[in-house]
Amino acid sequence: MIRKFGKFGRCGSFGIRGSLGSLGRHVSAAIRPIAAVAVLLAAVVWVQKQQSPSVVFAQQGAAPQRQPLILDRPPVRVISDPNPVFRAVAIDTERGEVFMANDKESSGASILVYPTQFTPTDRIMEPRRRIAGPNANLGMVCGLALSPQHGELYSVSGETGTLNVYSIDANGDAPPLRRLDGIIPRANAGVYLDAANDELWVTTEHVNRLSAYRRTFEEEDAPLRFIQGPNTQIADPHGVYVDSETNEVYVTNHGHWRETQTGEGEVRGPDSLTRSSLGYNVPGRALPLGPSTGKFLPASITVFSRTANGDAEPVRVIQGPRTRLDQPDGITQDPVSGEIAVANTGDDSVLFFARDADGDTPPVRVLQGPDTRLRGPVGVQFDPQHDELWVVSWDNHIAAVFARTAQGNAAPLRVIRSASDDAPLASMGRVGAVAYDPNRDEILVPN
Repeated sequence: MIRKFGKFGRCGSFGIRGSLGSLGRHVSAAIRPIAAVAVLLAAVVWVQKQQSPSVVFAQQGAAPQRQPLILDRPPVRVISDPNPVFRAVAIDTERGEVFMANDKESSGASILVYPTQFTPTDRIMEPRRRIAGPNANLGMVCGLALSPQHGELYSVSGETGTLNVYSIDANGDAPPLRRLDGIIPRANAGVYLDAANDELWVTTEHVNRLSAYRRTFEEEDAPLRFIQGPNTQIADPHGVYVDSETNEVYVTNHGHWRETQTGEGEVRGPDSLTRSSLGYNVPGRALPLGPSTGKFLPASITVFSRTANGDAEPVRVIQGPRTRLDQPDGITQDPVSGEIAVANTGDDSVLFFARDADGDTPPVRVLQGPDTRLRGPVGVQFDPQHDELWVVSWDNHIAAVFARTAQGNAAPLRVIRSASDDAPLASMGRVGAVAYDPNRDEILVPN
């Protein structure tokens, strides 16, 4: 049996440093038996090593001699989801195509392209084309943006920390036209193209940062500016949207917060328990992590001036129990009403807020209910050409198309599915470890 503790983030990871202490308090009772088993196994291994000459060298300061364990036989059984999921969505209204990210490692990371208009069907629909393969360098693709004007497709990877640019017509194992590699820390979740100002915005979960880049960036470019620091109230950011008319940028936050300093990046290498010195990606000595400063904050939408930089305070924050925000992810704006639409992953809904919403304010309308077929919605986009709303759900392999003004328990006009209706839910994402609880005869798998 596999026990599921709750809906955790798909892209990046659920726990950022500091939050794990709080998480541990919630699940420590369940973990204690596993910890005991782990300690016992470690003790057995240590006793065995004591009988090996390599331990003597280790005690004298030399590195122990370790032999790799090679598994040259197939597994007895496999638990996995072979079907693609829909993680992010972007629409090209000029060509009538919708681009959707599949971040599912077990089905091969990919970008799937479908027509926006099709005959309603409940059968699995094959995409027009698919970007996937080793040369595509997608990694754990978490966010998508489009520029039909420049014929470009943009993707960010939560695994590799890359911002890739492809031809909008790319197909198959197509390499990026250009890429920003190693500049952005890992655990990126969202990307948005501000076409009016020719800027790309990227959210980074682990270091609570929002960064703006030139659309025409080159490989080693640093951001034009970034928003990061204790006054920003950014906490595990995911979705990002820029309102070029009001000159404001909206960021959805899951609420997993730790204190980050302005300019803090990350160090990659064998020692992952370090952080970079201050200054955006400025080479410097690695600093050990300090005491935990993490806590869980209520989910929120933070709104900043588009030109804000550094440890800037938001101009307003949508946060509180009346907002109903619960793991908010993708965010966009209704081109007609100006309402802000948010894919609310935690309670299977889409929330719509007034453009100038602030504080603990309720949504002006909600799309939610069994007829909507929303299960873990993560991406949301409007198609103004056809007056429609697209919502992609991660849990049940479905992209649903609604009337633009849909609310309540409204059924979609049509759906695209990547798996059969009876396929298991795609609740298992990027597996980080596995443990066995002998008391309950259960396997625990953190995502």
